[in-house]
Amino acid sequence: MKKLLLFFLIFGLSTAKGQITIDGCQEKAKANYPLIKQYDLIAKSSEYTISNANKAYLPQLSVSGIGGYIFAGLPEFSSPGSSSGDPNKAQFIGIAQVNQIIWDGGATRTQKEIAKSTAEVEKSSVDVSLYSIRERVNQLFFGVLLIDEQNKHLDILNEELKLGLKKVRLSKENGLAYSSDVDEVKAEILNLEQKKIEFNYTRKGYVQMLSYLIGEKLDENVRLEKPMVSESVNNLNNNRPEMNLYSNQLKLIESRSGFNEVSLMPKVGLIGAGVLIQPGLSFGQSKFNGLALAGLNVSWNTEGLYKSKNNKDLEKIEMEKITNQQDVFLFNNKLQLTQANNDIEKQKAIIAKDDEIIKLKVNIKKSKQLMYDNGICSMSDLLSSMNKENESIGNQALHNVQLLMSIYNYKTISGN
Repeated sequence: MKKLLLFFLIFGLSTAKGQITIDGCQEKAKANYPLIKQYDLIAKSSEYTISNANKAYLPQLSVSGIGGYIFAGLPEFSSPGSSSGDPNKAQFIGIAQVNQIIWDGGATRTQKEIAKSTAEVEKSSVDVSLYSIRERVNQLFFGVLLIDEQNKHLDILNEELKLGLKKVRLSKENGLAYSSDVDEVKAEILNLEQKKIEFNYTRKGYVQMLSYLIGEKLDENVRLEKPMVSESVNNLNNNRPEMNLYSNQLKLIESRSGFNEVSLMPKVGLIGAGVLIQPGLSFGQSKFNGLALAGLNVSWNTEGLYKSKNNKDLEKIEMEKITNQQDVFLFNNKLQLTQANNDIEKQKAIIAKDDEIIKLKVNIKKSKQLMYDNGICSMSDLLSSMNKENESIGNQALHNVQLLMSIYNYKTISGN
């Protein structure tokens, strides 16, 4: 008993592990898609940009050196009673300047805000591109589930046909059936096996494409877990990544508008400068070798005053463009959701008739079986009724999976 319980426990765990969920496939497909690397690149780019902006407050040093030969032009000076010497025509002049920003009018802060907003826009764009993978996963995943349902009911019909073949052979041996009846049942079994071959190869292709998408090797006989979803989709909010993209684009324009204000502000800083002349310039009793000075530097560029109004109008137009793009997206998205909701309602209406259809087809098959046993109808008529009964049962399972697919499609379109 302990060994038996252990066997069922191991079997149950292995079965659960072998099942693949649609949500898990979507997450793996997203992680496996090459575009996912953009997130890390965007983060690093933003980090370096912000770091560069922070360096604006570091002291800025500039050094220049001029070396040359003076042919003529400098006056000669000498004190009274002294003779003027021959001036040195070779000169070297060194100039050094240090600038330290105290207040840049908010330029550094604005640059950092723009860098962060730009990174958010780029991430949102990647989110939009990656979201399209969900639809591919849905198509492949539900395609496999639909084939599994078809194969399941083909197996049931196959068992029923094999049982019927035994009965027909026995009836033929007793002179109660024709050899053509046996051939008809055999042909139907072969036709069914042919359908299974077609389904299995299609399923194999779907599984291979799903394996490639998620970056994980899947066995061609892998079991996919049918998703459990609520049939009510009316209360779902629109969580599409495009909405976040439009919002971040508007924030980026607001961040860039800060430069319009920065251009109107003066810049304040400390300045230090030094001049070295070697050899020095002689002015009689005095000799000029160098100069050093320090002070407060205030600069104000009035160019921003002329462009401020136009820049604000341009920003307003850019925001209106993005708002218009958002309105267009919501309009088209609403059309898609309306169609998806109609598909859900259609599947529900179709499913409501399946039980009644199956009941009628079962009664017809039983009637045909009784008529064949009494020699009233042909084997073709009996096989036709059996196929139609199986078809109605298969359609019910098919419609249930299609309903799940329609609901999941609605969720995908709405971003849930």
